[in-house]
Order: sequence, then C-alpha cells, then structure tokens
Amino acid sequence: TWAPIDRICKTAQRVSTQDLSERIGLTNTSDEVGRLAAALDSMLERIEGGFRRERQFASDASHELRTPLAAVQAIVSVTRSAPRTAGEYECALDDVASEAEQLRKMVDDLLVLARADDLSHRTEFARVDVGQLLADICDSVRPIAAAKNLVLTCTAPEGLWARADADGLIRLFLNLLDNAVKNTSQGRVSASASVQGDLIEVAVDDTGSGIALDHLDRIFDRFYRIDGSRSAGGTGLGLALAQEVARAHGGEITVSSQVGVGSKFVFRLPT
Repeated sequence: TWAPIDRICKTAQRVSTQDLSERIGLTNTSDEVGRLAAALDSMLERIEGGFRRERQFASDASHELRTPLAAVQAIVSVTRSAPRTAGEYECALDDVASEAEQLRKMVDDLLVLARADDLSHRTEFARVDVGQLLADICDSVRPIAAAKNLVLTCTAPEGLWARADADGLIRLFLNLLDNAVKNTSQGRVSASASVQGDLIEVAVDDTGSGIALDHLDRIFDRFYRIDGSRSAGGTGLGLALAQEVARAHGGEITVSSQVGVGSKFVFRLPT
C-alpha cells in the first residue's frame, strides 16, 4: 500500500516550474490510490500545457514588441545622423507616432488578454441588451464601411438580454466587424443577432477574400496573421482577444469560410 504513496510523494518532490514533465505513472491500479495518481497525472498534464502556452506567449509578445521599438530606434537614428529640413523632421515624427500607436494597441490588447481569466470570475456582470449593443457598434463602424463603398447591414432586435460584461462584448463585436470590413474589398458586410434556444447568436458575415483552410485552425492564435506581416496595421491579437471574451462569458466563436466567397463568424452566448 505504501509503495504507490511513496512514488506519489517522490514525484511531487521532483516537480518544479523548470521541469513539469514528471508523472507518477501508476498502472494496473483501480483502487483509490490509483485513481488519485491518475488524477494528479492529469493535473500535471494541464499545468505543463499552461506553462508551455504562457512561455510561448511571453516569447511571441517580446518578439512582436521588438519590431515597432526597433523601427522607432531606426527612425530616430537616421533622422539624427544629419541635419534635416522641417518637412523631413515632420515626416519622421509621423512615422514615430505611427509605430507608437501600434505599440499602444498591442499593449492594450495584451492587458485585456492577461485579464481574461479574471473576467470569467467577475461578479459584476450586468443585464445587457445584446441586440441593442450590436446595433450601436454597427452604427459606429458603418462610416468606415461606407468609405470602402461597402454596404453594412444589421438585423438586431432589441430585448435580447444576457448577463454579460458590456465592455468585453463591445471589443468582441468591434473585432469581428473590423476584420470583416478590412478583408472585404467589395460587396457587403452583414451582422445579425437572434435567439436560438437558450443561446443568443450573433453572426457577422462578409463577401470578402475568405480564409484558406490551412489558416482556419490558427486564426484565433495570438499574434497569428494570415498575410504574415504587419502591413495591415493589426496586432494579430484581435481574434484571440474575441475568443477569450467569448469563453469568459461561457460562449464560443466559430468560423466558416471559403476563399473568394467570404467568411462568417458566429458568437454564441448563453442567455
């Protein structure tokens, strides 16, 4: 009886934040000690996965933050290397301001992601009219769509109530609509909200470029960009942030897409 318990204790002593690969590995035991060992192994597996993801996140964040910082340093260095005209100084300041804005957006998104776990435990969720909130966000995005000659329609009846964090839902809706507008060069963007059973379903679809199948599984990853560059001005965190907000509300986001036809994102939120 004591041998398995000794094994559990020795394994626990070897586990550290530097090495979470240790497992108890008891086999052919179905008694309480065996079930405890299996539960502890499962817990260690989840903790190791969490540490691995956080390390990768820290590495990715450091890499992404270095890019705009390096750009600022390069702009300043080149500008100071010789006397410049007023116009050249103004152009350099505009470039620095652009990179600073990129940094601000990224830091803001990183802070929201860092607090996503706390969001799901918040008790101050309030009654939110999801339909009215979606309609308001569509109104704010419509001028941006019109500037691209896109038609933005919104079907969102009032009275779709849910207990939620309004700020979180605003970020989620803005990210989905902003992505749809950015990736649609002609045609339309549609948003809708409806009740489906015990869920509120918010859909955003477009007639844009669509997403290739090999990208679909990764679009919610942090810092993942389909075009592989920063040229579009995004942080690569928008969809990851939207997914975390959805999970914090006990909901989910799914996507379906076809290249050259368009994409549809659906957010489901428990009423």
